[in-house]
Amino acid sequence: MTRNEITTPDGLDRTHHSIQLNTVATVIAVDEHHRALLMRRHRWIVDTIGLESPGGIVDLDEEPLNCARRELLEETGFEIDELTLVADLEPMPSLVRTRHLVYLGSNPRQVAMPSDAEEAAQLLWIPLEETTALLAKGMLLGSGTAVGMLAAAALFKGEPTTQSPGQQFVALPESH
Repeated sequence: MTRNEITTPDGLDRTHHSIQLNTVATVIAVDEHHRALLMRRHRWIVDTIGLESPGGIVDLDEEPLNCARRELLEETGFEIDELTLVADLEPMPSLVRTRHLVYLGSNPRQVAMPSDAEEAAQLLWIPLEETTALLAKGMLLGSGTAVGMLAAAALFKGEPTTQSPGQQFVALPESH
């Protein structure tokens, strides 16, 4: 935490604390049934089990879009052709600076096993129509996941889809 001496726009001098964190990129990958690929995880800092989109910290000199692709592959074993930026946000601008970039893509395909077993946890396909209920229950962890799911639900609403099988665990290929 950094202590800052600032002058507000109305000329008031004051002390304000701040925290600077790295940029984060996250992905909402949506299948043909309008389900998002999320991870069921325990986050110790808030002692909560919930659902989270694949993503992570953008490395120094890494493009955020490349980070989003890398994290999707590492954490899930899935790739996606096109990703579109749907949100560029600062989740806590009063105290913390940590830019979050949320990407949306459709038609993900599994090409490998997750290479980061700790990060992958359980992979689930979650129907987009469950977004608001999951958000109200506190099940969507992190602002990137919440904003991304809301954006995906809004963008795909009313589009034709094949019959959705509902929530479903991802069957991972057997490792050799």
